[in-house]
Parts: sequence; structure tokens; C-alpha cells
Amino acid sequence: MSGSAVSGADRRLCSVTQLSFFAADDHVPDPSDLEGVLAARGQSTLAGEVAQVSVALDAPWRADAFEATLTQAGLDPVRSDPDADGRCTVSTARTSVLVPVVRRWRRGAVTAVPEGWTPSAGALRIWVLTAGHITDTGVVELGIDAGLEHHAPRRDALRAALERVGIRTTYVGSKGGGPLLRLGTAKARARLAQYVGAPPAGVPAEYWPG
Repeated sequence: MSGSAVSGADRRLCSVTQLSFFAADDHVPDPSDLEGVLAARGQSTLAGEVAQVSVALDAPWRADAFEATLTQAGLDPVRSDPDADGRCTVSTARTSVLVPVVRRWRRGAVTAVPEGWTPSAGALRIWVLTAGHITDTGVVELGIDAGLEHHAPRRDALRAALERVGIRTTYVGSKGGGPLLRLGTAKARARLAQYVGAPPAGVPAEYWPG
């Protein structure tokens, strides 16, 4: 009897895992996914009834994939000329569609994590796409805003948000190569991989969790 119960539990776990993967892989990008940019290293502007989100990217493949994601979300991308190292900035056009997202992520003129924020799979995908790294040992690191490195409430809020979806992280400052949030356990990395699914088109597999 106990063997049958275990077998049933395994089947339910497998079903839930497969559903999560399929949901991530079938996700259609949405403007609200840009919360992942604002959680990481993105910037926003808000002027009346239009808003804009932009992010500096350190590799052409990030810029290509992020542009494609914005287009799929119905947001017109604008890309700056790259510097000598291939770094560039990708922005959305100014649009009223992003006003609710930007307002939610602002406190006065400063970007701030909304109270109780729980990242969606789409937001996590964009966070990884724009500011995620994988070390030679397979550890996943999620970059956060360098200008706010010493602002403990913000980084604590981001860590709490990730914990709400079962992803535990450790904060690493500039002396350790940050600022970033490091997924140091296999369980945390597997959980993130489950949420973000397969890499977007054009993203090298070695730069994507899982």
C-alpha cells in the first residue's frame, strides 16, 4: 500500500513539474514581465501618461534576445550603438502601456521594489536574460543595480521576493564581483530553471539556467 502511495505522489510531482516547464516555455511576453528588468539593473522614466524602461546590456546576444522579447510584448525597442566591447542600451519606446508597471516600481523618483512583490515566470526570464550569469562551477548569479549596492532594504526586498517562489539567494557585494544575488544551492538553481524554462531564441545554452 505504501509503495502505491509513493508512486502516486511521484506521479503528481512529475505532473506539476512538467506543467511548470510547459507554462514557462509557452509564455508569451507581456509588458508586466519588465518588472524583471526593474528588479535587476533597469531604469525607468515616467512623464505624465507615458513611461519608458531601459537597461544596459553587456553582450550582443542579450540585446538581440531582449529586443525580440519587447517586440513580442508589443513594445517597440530602441537600441543604442554598441561600444567597443559590444555593450549597448536597449529601451522601450515611450508608451502609456508601461505606466502601471513603472508607477508600481517607483517611490517618488526612485525605483523601489513593490511591497510583497512576487516575481512571475516572465519577470524571472527577463531578469536572467538581462542580468543573469552562470559561473564556471554552475552557480547562478542575478545582477542587481550597482548604484543601489549599499541600500539594504532594496536588496533584502529582492531576496524576500525570490524566496516567495522558493528561490533562496545570498547577497554578494562589489568585493565578491557583485552586487548580485547568488543561488548557491542546487535546489535554488533547479527551482529557477523550472520557472524560466528553455532559453529564448539566440541565447547560448551555457548562459541559461538548467
